[in-house]
Formats: sequence, structure tokens, C-alpha cells
Amino acid sequence: MIWVWLAVLAAAVIVELVTPTALVSIWFAAGALAAVIFTILHAPFWLQIAVFVLVSLLLLALVRPAATRYLRGNVVATNADRYIGAIAVVEQTITTARWGIVKVEGSSWSAASYEGERIEKGSRVKIVAIEGAKLLVAKIEE
Repeated sequence: MIWVWLAVLAAAVIVELVTPTALVSIWFAAGALAAVIFTILHAPFWLQIAVFVLVSLLLLALVRPAATRYLRGNVVATNADRYIGAIAVVEQTITTARWGIVKVEGSSWSAASYEGERIEKGSRVKIVAIEGAKLLVAKIEE
């Protein structure tokens, strides 16, 4: 049985090496290592499986959030991200059939309605999200 756990350990390490900084399978490698130790101690198979699952899940739940923050580093919003929540003015009517144009902080952007409604030229809108190269906007009720 030790060879099975070593194979699981090797497979998990290989998957982790192929997906750098993603933290995909390192937790299962640690669980497999714990199972190897229990195999050496002649623990029953059901206990080896239980140890594998518990160690993997505990590390996934307890260590992964902190490790992910550390590996991600400082996330800096792009220039476009700063527009989310801002107010813009529609320069070209937005319809369900085509994007319009909105002006926000002196820049013109392609925009689509977040709620799929028609928004007339001159309307004030709030930028809800960015999808690709266009802003998703919602009409502000005045």
C-alpha cells in the first residue's frame, strides 16, 4: 500500500509543479505523506484514507487562504478598475442591440446596460462592472 500513497504523493507534486503559484494539489501531497507515515506504522487502510482526507482538508482550509494572499502579493487595481462605482454620462444611446458610449472622468468608453435596458443620451449612469473593453452601467433614477 505504501507504493499507492507514494504514487499519489508524486502525482500531487507533479501537478503542483505544472501549475506554479496556483496551489492546486500540494494539500493532497501532504495528505499522502501523512498516509505514508500511517502505512509505515501498519495502520489499517481505512485509517490511512481518513488521515489522507483529514490532513488534506485541514491544510486546504487553514493554510490555503494565507498562502494565497502571500503568493498573490499586493494586488493593485488597474486604471480601469477605479471607474467601478463612478458616475458617467451617456454620450451615445445604449440599446439592447448595440453598445453606447459613456464619458467618465474625461474619458469615453464603450458601454452596455447592466440590466439590458435602453439608456438615452444625456442620462447619468453608475458604472457597475467592467467586461472586457466595455463598461457595464446602470441608469441612475433622477
